[in-house]
Amino acid sequence: MSETISSYDKALEELEYFIIANIYKKNSKLPAERKLCQELGISRTTLRAAINELVLRGLIVKKASSGTYVAPAKIKRNMLGVDSLSTAMREGGGIFKTIIIDQSVIQCNKQISRNLHITLGKKVYCTTRLRYIDGTPCIIETTYLDAEKCPDFDKFNLEKTSMYSIFKNIYNKKIVSGKEKISVTYLTKEEAKMFDTEENSPAFFAVGTTELDNHERLEYYKLILKYDMFKFTIKTSGEQ
Repeated sequence: MSETISSYDKALEELEYFIIANIYKKNSKLPAERKLCQELGISRTTLRAAINELVLRGLIVKKASSGTYVAPAKIKRNMLGVDSLSTAMREGGGIFKTIIIDQSVIQCNKQISRNLHITLGKKVYCTTRLRYIDGTPCIIETTYLDAEKCPDFDKFNLEKTSMYSIFKNIYNKKIVSGKEKISVTYLTKEEAKMFDTEENSPAFFAVGTTELDNHERLEYYKLILKYDMFKFTIKTSGEQ
């Protein structure tokens, strides 16, 4: 007895094949719904369900302002590494830029105190940046620094200079280790607007700290990473 394939499964399978086989190239806009429905012999309801599943799989991305696109190649983020995001972007071969969303001086609260190991009320530099790769906004990064460890940090242009380069070359501080926790979140209206996508779209949420060679905490950070543009890997060496 032969089994029939549902129109949904057929649409899902064919769309996935077109993407993996590079018939629909990365970053390209998908054909119009009417054309896809005619080519696949399915209804718009079935097509939209298949596209939503491929969005969850990270193969397709919806842009609020212009339609549905094949997702770009994913950027690998090594969970055991301590390199800066800009270093990872360079290694991936992408063209990146940074826009400062907010740069302010705040007082240390309980959450920051717990993560930076500093006392409540101390002066802290808080910087939120929107990072782009190949013209696509894909990371919202908020960083907290103890002002005592990095005096006058707010005078640097973080749209032009790597934060880790400043740590190393100006403050003579070398990051040697870090901890990071990864989870899945859903974009708020404001976050979705920054990413030019739909509200409640899935995203990666990373929170972590970095440490110096004397085991002092230097940086506490939070990252929101566009779901369709990143994958996390663990790269180890044979040395123990």
